[in-house]
Amino acid sequence: MIDAQALLPSLEAISAHSKAHHHHANSSRNTHLEAVLTTYLNNTELAQHMHDFAKRCSAISRVFSIGKSAEGRDLWTLEIAATPGFEQAKPRVKYVANMHGDEPSGRQLLLGLAEWLCQHKETDERARRIVNGMHLFLLPTMNPDGFERHQRGNIRQVDLNRDFPDPIERGQAGIVQPSGTEQPETLVLMRWIREGRFVVSASMHEGAVVANYPWDGTRDRQTHYSRSPDDAAFIHLARVYAEAHGRMASSEEFPGGITNGAHWYPLWGGMQDWNYLAGDCMELTLELSQHKWPVPQLLPQLFEDNLPAMLAYPLAGAFGGVWGFVRELPAQTRHLREAASSGGDGRPLGARVDVMGINRTIAASAEFGDFYRPLAPGRYNVTFSLGGFANETRTVDVPEEGTGVKLTVFLQPLELGIMKWGLARRFGPLNGLRSAQESPQASFSQSASARLIQSAVILSVGLAVLLLLRAALKRVYGRRREAAGASMHSPARRSPLKP
Repeated sequence: MIDAQALLPSLEAISAHSKAHHHHANSSRNTHLEAVLTTYLNNTELAQHMHDFAKRCSAISRVFSIGKSAEGRDLWTLEIAATPGFEQAKPRVKYVANMHGDEPSGRQLLLGLAEWLCQHKETDERARRIVNGMHLFLLPTMNPDGFERHQRGNIRQVDLNRDFPDPIERGQAGIVQPSGTEQPETLVLMRWIREGRFVVSASMHEGAVVANYPWDGTRDRQTHYSRSPDDAAFIHLARVYAEAHGRMASSEEFPGGITNGAHWYPLWGGMQDWNYLAGDCMELTLELSQHKWPVPQLLPQLFEDNLPAMLAYPLAGAFGGVWGFVRELPAQTRHLREAASSGGDGRPLGARVDVMGINRTIAASAEFGDFYRPLAPGRYNVTFSLGGFANETRTVDVPEEGTGVKLTVFLQPLELGIMKWGLARRFGPLNGLRSAQESPQASFSQSASARLIQSAVILSVGLAVLLLLRAALKRVYGRRREAAGASMHSPARRSPLKP
């Protein structure tokens, strides 16, 4: 007689098989990570690895080319996201490496970052937030031709980090369009940056260990601190990377592991400043190794030092400031409580987002109404505006711990048309805006006295309109009475039928 129980595997056997399978899966994933941290892949191997990765981790990635180098090599890019290739109301962040051909460590670090995210997307909170909350783009090599020749510049010996249109040489308004002298790699990046709507970015280099922030150039061509409008936010983001890094913040050369670019050494035509001015993207330049082309044996340590920072930086840039949505207040919900309880319904608006005291404007996306404004911890007045709608200014407190402030703002259409527009020009915005606040730290910035003044102005205008209507009606009825009186006092005419 056959013992049925003997045919069933024991719990120990099942457990052992499960552990062996899990160990094999982990070993396989670890092998992929180790493979990119033991040697430098050549351009062919790099492209093959990226395509293999997109197949192995297809649920959260895709690979595509953003253009070609001067010698015709594809600039392959990985997108990491829960829904890669789809436009969504999520921030977009990018890392760019190997801009200088003789600084290749970033190539391997970005491949390692992709492998790590694929492996930990369900077990690590940072990986989960990046994969599910944003679209992360990784360009391992901007200069494959220079890498092929172990040289700084591209095949034409042009330093790509001096090749972007420069605001000092051409004026800020003239840097968006190419001058006609840019290299193919530069033109590809310019188009990608302009079309990509990136929030923050970082470019990976070698030759020091420091996080460098704008400005890189100076108007007088001298070496000194050059402050951008977002100086405080840039310092904050640079500190986020440096302090999460294994060694950067303890630098003896650079206090705190950060530096203003022009204070270190000025340069013109750099990608960092162009990102900020022409692409509305806040970029850092990350110097990750004291020596150029570090030996492959140092790659695992470089990855270990940089991984926490590579994870912290996108999250701080996208969600550590003020972010959220701008929508039109629905006609059926014309007050705050109804809008707040509606769950954010309403047409998305591509409104302007201005922070008082910072001379830089960003825009919410017209398609989704989402916006992302990196800011250092502190209190800010943030104004949302769009033609045909009442402005709204919100006071927000960005917390130190980096959690940021999320807002859903409802803009109310102007109800008095040209009259209200004229009053806004004369007396300031008439904020009939209703908004919903999702952060307990945000509050309305309008004071009670300001609202009373605006109400008085509107009442005065209404009274003036009534007086004008009364005067007009008085004239009309006055003329009719005069005509009636004249007909009563005129002589009677004989009938033509009487003699």
